[in-house]
Amino acid sequence: MTTQRELEARYARAVDATSAVFIYADHVDDVLARHGILGPEERLVDMIGGVGLRVADARAAAREAHAAGARLWADVTVPSFFGCHAFDLGVDVQCEALDRIAAGGLARKVVALSARGDVPLASDRIDAYDLAAISDGLKTAPARMQRHFDHARALAEYLACCDGFVRVDYPGLATHPDRSLAERVLRHGFGPAVDFELPGDWGATAGDFIGRCRLNGRDCHAGGPRTRLHARDGWQGSAVRIFAGLDDPLAIADDLDQAMRWFRNPPQP
Repeated sequence: MTTQRELEARYARAVDATSAVFIYADHVDDVLARHGILGPEERLVDMIGGVGLRVADARAAAREAHAAGARLWADVTVPSFFGCHAFDLGVDVQCEALDRIAAGGLARKVVALSARGDVPLASDRIDAYDLAAISDGLKTAPARMQRHFDHARALAEYLACCDGFVRVDYPGLATHPDRSLAERVLRHGFGPAVDFELPGDWGATAGDFIGRCRLNGRDCHAGGPRTRLHARDGWQGSAVRIFAGLDDPLAIADDLDQAMRWFRNPPQP
């Protein structure tokens, strides 16, 4: 059986680092807040995230951090290590929540920190079940992640052609403000996530829309094989984020279309 230290070393090799540690945490931010390990001039950039799925210019941020004698940390959770080689961009410490790498198989959420050098934090003791999920997931991660990316692109292009949305955000769309940057800092595509914002005249919240979709994936673990819809700004907000799965994007597009039709023309009482 693979030990945790062996698996951390295997992950480090996969991301082209020299060391890695695994920490139990829901999100990368939770690890940094709990342990207070960012130096005074250091900061964390999210390679894809926030409103609009903006893409970080890690090279510029690294130059700025290094000029101040500090390290740059990068969260690659959305694109994964497969979709962003952060160390090639000058990043010093890479952070990744492993839900998708472990194919949604974790009993408790795990974050990996890796570096070309020493990681400034000790590992948590990870349960055997979660170690096995990470180990199995690493074997298939490249092929799975490519399908996540390809399906997200298909859904983004479909949604961009739909009338009525306030906006559709995906780094691979020509209309995205970071499209040129994304081509330079991302690999194999533009990540597995797509955002769209519902118009106010539908009278629907993100929670309403997600509840209307049969294939919303809310009964599945995050990062697993099924597409999952997320209320980006909370259930009462208007933004829906899609994390594309390995399932048929045409079936997902049809499900989204049925929900859109219902809210455009709801049945009369």
